[in-house]
Amino acid sequence: MAFSSTLPSCHTSTLLKIHINGYKNPTRVHPKPVLRKIRATHVVNSSLFQPFLTEELLNKAMNNPLPRFQFEEYMALKAKTVNKALEDAVPLQNPLKIHEAMRYSLLASGKRVRPILCIASYELVGGDESLTLPISCAIEMIHTMSLIHDDLPCMDNDDLRRGKPTNHKAFGEETAFLAGDALLSLAFQHIAAKTAKVSSDRVIQAIAELGSAVGSEGLVAGQVVDLCCEGKQVSLSELE
Repeated sequence: MAFSSTLPSCHTSTLLKIHINGYKNPTRVHPKPVLRKIRATHVVNSSLFQPFLTEELLNKAMNNPLPRFQFEEYMALKAKTVNKALEDAVPLQNPLKIHEAMRYSLLASGKRVRPILCIASYELVGGDESLTLPISCAIEMIHTMSLIHDDLPCMDNDDLRRGKPTNHKAFGEETAFLAGDALLSLAFQHIAAKTAKVSSDRVIQAIAELGSAVGSEGLVAGQVVDLCCEGKQVSLSELE
């Protein structure tokens, strides 16, 4: 049994922070966290964990160093999970053209940084990735929508995205517009319909927060500023 598996989730998340950042003392602020091995003695000597330690666990902890956090492996594993969830979320169905266009951009190669950050944040406080997959996929759908629209001739007029022709080059400008719109709509539908074991109040709050981040004071605002400032000198205060 893993040392951390016997601790309550709130303490497990603290242990994970120690494990990732190499903190000797969880209450001390380090200006430059270092990714390295630490001995379990650094953890068990903390008063935070003392009430949860048995003699057997203490002996194991004293004699076994915590392993190095494998960042690349974690990213690859979570990306695989997200890709499978995205594949399932947008099946190829009628009308074929719009779903082909949606899948073309959504399932293109990408690091999936945004959904993985969502999953990792939830895991850090003791949550299970399955509960956060719907909103993680929704975030990637919205991100993909923003890329499709940003590439359009009326915006940045780009021909390539992730090494492939942009959506409007592959499917036409009209279909690209609609594919982006469909992904935006699907994102909120997916959260509402697929989120399980989470209270409706929290689901509504998540939808509201995401909507705010995408709207006229968030993502859209940034795009408008980008268009208005093209070819101009922009001050730091304007960017903020």
